[in-house]
Amino acid sequence: MRTVASMGLILSVLALFLAFYTSGVTAQASTVSSASSSLNLNVKSAIAIDATTGQVLYEKNDKKALPIASMTKLLAIYIVLQEIHEGKLSWNQKVHVNKATAKLSENSELTNVPLTTSETYTVKELYQASLIYSANAAVVALGNEISGSPHAFMTKMRQTAKKLGLNSAKLITASGITNGQAGSMGYSSLPSKDENTMSASDVAKLAQDLLKKYPQILKTTSTATATFDEGGASETTMTSWDLMLKGLSQYTSSLPVDGLKTGSSTAAGANFTGTVKKNGHRIITVVMHASYKSSTDPSRFVQTKKLMHWVYATYKPVTLKKGAQFAQSDTVSVPYGKQKTTTVAVGKNTTVWLTKNQSTARLKGKAALKSSVKEKNGLKAPLKAGTQVGTLNLKTDGQTFSFLNGGTTLNVPIKINHSLQRANWFVRTWRDIVGIF
Repeated sequence: MRTVASMGLILSVLALFLAFYTSGVTAQASTVSSASSSLNLNVKSAIAIDATTGQVLYEKNDKKALPIASMTKLLAIYIVLQEIHEGKLSWNQKVHVNKATAKLSENSELTNVPLTTSETYTVKELYQASLIYSANAAVVALGNEISGSPHAFMTKMRQTAKKLGLNSAKLITASGITNGQAGSMGYSSLPSKDENTMSASDVAKLAQDLLKKYPQILKTTSTATATFDEGGASETTMTSWDLMLKGLSQYTSSLPVDGLKTGSSTAAGANFTGTVKKNGHRIITVVMHASYKSSTDPSRFVQTKKLMHWVYATYKPVTLKKGAQFAQSDTVSVPYGKQKTTTVAVGKNTTVWLTKNQSTARLKGKAALKSSVKEKNGLKAPLKAGTQVGTLNLKTDGQTFSFLNGGTTLNVPIKINHSLQRANWFVRTWRDIVGIF
């Protein structure tokens, strides 16, 4: 009877322990989501991600497609930089402006630099005007130079959006103005009020791809003031609409923002895709449909600062250094190796954002080996030390991971620390025989 009673007491204690442990893990895992809800950003949609891995650090209604206005220019500029990279366009190339584009540049209701048919402008001048001053006719001129006409360039933009996986994108104009504002360059089959839409998560993905492939864009997006067509008939002093840049009204020294693009319209309200690199780690934020009482309304920047500060207060960026190992997941089998197992380690420095109460000790993962180095569900030998053999899919039991690609694990490249030698024929054959029985 005492034995039964003792067993009952032990089982009760174990049940209480498990209940306590489970509730603790659940509480920790829900910390970020509950904190996110308490942030109360005054915008319709928002997202914050790590610029390199795409780890989602904050999200609010981020899958809903909304008007993006001039943030559209990020996609147009992606194409411009791609054309330059492929040698199809050059920075000093002279661009002629047609009558329709020149007329658009005279529209005082839109942001523009004045363009004339009697003058030519370099690709670099138009590129800078598009990013710094959000000049609508300037980006149209670039599109015409690349594709020959606004509609042909729109086809290219849609194709590029599809290749980049921007599935929520609905694109009508290269600059982000409405179909009606585009005048003769718009679509007669569409309502005049139609304009470009995209989700915050897709805008963030576009920004991430842009920064990864063409990081030189930051040299321009971090420019607070510049002169367009200096000494020419169209000379214009341009002040960036990104008021968070150093020297402008919403600059904060603790957040050295260096891009990327604003966008505003009646339907869109005020939007901003921002990026900041702090303590060696870059994040991207998108806020959509903030208050827009006038062109100088700072609401989108106030909300962006609030979001950026929240990210740094909630998370700590941890660098998993090249060569680091994880006790729970650092060994893989080598079926035909002299040694039947080997250790794997992080193949390159990788950042993971952990909540402040988390540590790398709680990370655990599973190795996913590349087919080219795989044999019988393990590594094949011989292999040289330092060979990248796949990825380690990391999770933690105290925090839910989320990534732009829809994944819930951090995929870290892994390598082997030591060279692998192949066992002789007799040993391999004996292992196969033992395996059968």
